[in-house]
Amino acid sequence: MLQVRYIFRSIGVGYSLENLFGGIGEYLSGTNKVHVSDVVVPYISRSIRKVWLNVLYVKKIKGGVFHITGDIHYTALATKPSKTILTIPDCVMLNRTKSQPIRFLAFWLLWYYLPIRRAAVVTAISEKTRQELYRYIGKLADKVTVIPCNYDPAFSYCPRAFNKTYPNLLHIGSAPHKNLSRLIKAIEGLPCRLTILGKLTAEIQAEIVQRKIDYVNYVDVTQSQVVSLYQKCDLVTFVSLYEGFGLPVVEAQVVGRPVITSNISPMIEVAGGAACLVDPTDISAIRQGIERICNDDAYRADLIQKGRVNAERFSVAAVATKYLALYESLGRQTRMSEPV
Repeated sequence: MLQVRYIFRSIGVGYSLENLFGGIGEYLSGTNKVHVSDVVVPYISRSIRKVWLNVLYVKKIKGGVFHITGDIHYTALATKPSKTILTIPDCVMLNRTKSQPIRFLAFWLLWYYLPIRRAAVVTAISEKTRQELYRYIGKLADKVTVIPCNYDPAFSYCPRAFNKTYPNLLHIGSAPHKNLSRLIKAIEGLPCRLTILGKLTAEIQAEIVQRKIDYVNYVDVTQSQVVSLYQKCDLVTFVSLYEGFGLPVVEAQVVGRPVITSNISPMIEVAGGAACLVDPTDISAIRQGIERICNDDAYRADLIQKGRVNAERFSVAAVATKYLALYESLGRQTRMSEPV
């Protein structure tokens, strides 16, 4: 049986990648074609020393195909190139350090150029990410294949009567690129409750109070609690300014909730024509989109129906099958290259 080792970042950095590949690993292990095991590096990548210690840690692990699941791309420097698959979620570290030449060069070299050059197979979670890689590393991005994210099987269809009188809007994420400030301005005066998942800054809290928004905030919740928040909401707002993929769009569609999102890549492609697309920089457009979802019953029902169909593209089975083909191909090539 083919051995596949998932290389994960240190605990405490996040949970999105772990949920994504956790579901894939569980599904593939059930096929009896591969055995998936997890390797979690011990340190958060906050210094060159921690990066180096993570590299040394991974270097001690022997056997199987190594799949670096994202974030800690530099661990490809510790694995055998012919047995390495690297997944790149986004180029956010390069985008954030454009004005810091030394930091930019460090991320470009250790997180992108060298790992991509060494890995036998490189995947990106969206065409948007692939195009960004072309911009930053040129023709080396020719080796990148797009395999989308899958949604957690814990999400399932859960119909709910839409509360037109006082809808509950679920907003995922509170980082600056999640565009929460514009959403707050857009719903000022609308009869609704805003449920926010993510830690709020003092500035955002002050703005919420100033604009008299009825809101509830959740931080550090479990995945089952996240699923419950989707089930209890009436619509999902995801008017982000930047994403590598935009999984909340799919999660909303699976549960059966209408979603308003940004008319930019990759959300346009992920939504599959089954979301209300708006300019995320236009406050009035965000407001109009929310009002249309709330007031137009036929439009809302159409988004929900089309969303459920679109979400099938991102099931664990659909995505895991794509990875399985890569693992098997890499396993065959490795066996052929080994001496008899």
